[in-house]
Amino acid sequence: MVVSAAVSDGPNPQAVRAMFARVAPRYDLLNRLLSLGQDQRWRRKLRAAVASAPPGPVLDLATGTGDVALGFAGRRVVGCDFCLEMLALAQGKDRKGRVRWVAGDAMALPLRSGSVAAVTVAFGLRNFPDRLRGLGEIHRVLRAGGVLAVLEFHPIEHRWGRLVHGFWRRAVIVPLGGLLSGDREAYRYLPASSQRFLSRSELAALAQQVGFFLRGSETLGVGVAALSVFAKGGGA
Repeated sequence: MVVSAAVSDGPNPQAVRAMFARVAPRYDLLNRLLSLGQDQRWRRKLRAAVASAPPGPVLDLATGTGDVALGFAGRRVVGCDFCLEMLALAQGKDRKGRVRWVAGDAMALPLRSGSVAAVTVAFGLRNFPDRLRGLGEIHRVLRAGGVLAVLEFHPIEHRWGRLVHGFWRRAVIVPLGGLLSGDREAYRYLPASSQRFLSRSELAALAQQVGFFLRGSETLGVGVAALSVFAKGGGA
């Protein structure tokens, strides 16, 4: 299946980096409030999804404040993000120094080919400026048999779900997010970006283009989020 170039085009990376830098101090708090605490449960499922990966390090890409990376046990973990303000908060939470924190761009990962056994991405893929290129970089750094797990917001498929989410966005996400973060435009962008993002089937097709195959996908919440799990086949 061919995915048009327009489908893989993402937002401006400089604007995204600046936005996350502005909202970083209240990011964790707002994640908890705006998801009614569900974001932590979804992140646990994301980590569990790569438990079957071969032995080796895990890369948590677009790690943000490190919530996913810090929850792993028994694995070496690399947390990578291009927003230094987010990384500083993540490192501050890592009191035992369990994670290797790396500043890096998903379009050109600062890691050797085949150097990690699993990659997790939580709510970051839709912010990639070029999703196809980003998936290609993930495929490059994964070893054969490695696992990619993507936790993401997608366009809501069912009408009642769109109605519920539309109300929640207008009544809670934009006003509360704007009030507590001091950046109303950021909390307009974040929910709106999910409606402009790929559907789950489009994401699977795009990942297939770079050599992944889909292991499974499930909706979370009332359909606002989904967890998609991919594997890299044998060979380079």
